[in-house]
This record gives sequence, structure tokens and C-alpha cells, in this order.
Amino acid sequence: MYKRKDYIIAHKSVFPISFHDTDAMGVVWHGNYIKFFELAREAFFYDIGYDYSNMKEENIIYPITECSCKYRKPLFVTDKTISVLCMLTEYDGKIEINYEVYGAQSKTLCAYGKTQQVAVDVQTMQVQICTPLKLVKAIEEYKKKNGRNY
Repeated sequence: MYKRKDYIIAHKSVFPISFHDTDAMGVVWHGNYIKFFELAREAFFYDIGYDYSNMKEENIIYPITECSCKYRKPLFVTDKTISVLCMLTEYDGKIEINYEVYGAQSKTLCAYGKTQQVAVDVQTMQVQICTPLKLVKAIEEYKKKNGRNY
């Protein structure tokens, strides 16, 4: 049974389901859920004000160290759109984001999962033990402005 993990802040994104996201039967291919996670995470970081340009300025990259997805109900090309709720659950050292994927019209939970990332200094390729201050500030400002919101 799925139980939503407590989260710090959340962001919802809506994406179209394209025919190329599906198999021959019109079912969204299982590997594309990870792509949906990536799109939602990118939109989340953009919305909190810490996007790829900020990472580049800080010479920091955030490689994925863990990724998982559980599937509950298939999505079809006829569903037209999906919504992905992206929930930040941890950012002290590592960043953990949980995801819920819904059929946008049915509002049915179709899949859920998580990713973990760490900050790595581009020049030394060393994992940063502390989360970069700019990211911490962006998270705290977003939290003040939006609360938990979902």
C-alpha cells in the first residue's frame, strides 16, 4: 500500500502524453515515467529559482544516485495529459525527491517513485557534504512563499 512520505515543499507539473511515449498498444512505456520524473524535477528547480544556470555558476552538478518507480495503473495516449507531483523530502547533504504521477483527467495515481541526488564539485569531482547555500536559500524562500501547498 502506498503511503505518501512527509515532504518539505512540492510542485505540480502537467505534461502532454505524446504518441512517441507509448508502445504499439498506446500504453505509456514504463521507461518514460523516469523521463516524466526528470521533466518534473527540472520544472521544480526552475520554479524555486535554482535552475541549471545557477548550478553552472556554482560549478556544481547533481548526479542521480538512486531512482525507483512503482507502477499502479497504466496511462494511455488517450489520457492526453499527466500531472506529476514532485515533493522534496530531504535536502541535508543529499537531495531526495518523491514523485506521484496521475492521469490528469482521471486524477488516479498511476505511478510513484523517488530520486536521490548529491552535489558534486565539477572541478574536483568531490561529493559536497553540505547542500550548497544557494539551493538551501531557494528552498527556504519557496517554502515561505508557498508553504506545503499540496
